[in-house]
Amino acid sequence: MPSSIIQQVPLRLITVKAKSFPDGISGAWEEIKSKRSIKGRKSYGLICATEAGMECHAGLVSDGELEERVTGLAVVEVAGGPCARIKLENWRQQTEQIGVLFAQMAAEHEVDPSRPAMEFYRGFAELHLLLPVKQA
Repeated sequence: MPSSIIQQVPLRLITVKAKSFPDGISGAWEEIKSKRSIKGRKSYGLICATEAGMECHAGLVSDGELEERVTGLAVVEVAGGPCARIKLENWRQQTEQIGVLFAQMAAEHEVDPSRPAMEFYRGFAELHLLLPVKQA
């Protein structure tokens, strides 16, 4: 599946860190849903490489400072910039392909390790895998 290069805008997200990766992701989303409805909201998964391993954060684009204070959730700012992108249709039936496709993009492009890889949920039918790259 070929990737394309897009310019990702900067993001400010209210987030919950998954207790484990990948098994704890659903729990992180449940915690966000307990504080905010995600229906109609731009939702992202952030995947960060750390010294301890991979971390994942569930996140919603923030509606502003008031929402951030009311929820009490961590706020993460992600710098904008070029990203390789692959659109994955019917992603819920293909979750095993997500890591494979990120690896494919990493082999094709020079990765920018200063920004997290992201999953942008366009709904139940479409997922955009976004890998930050150093040049467009």
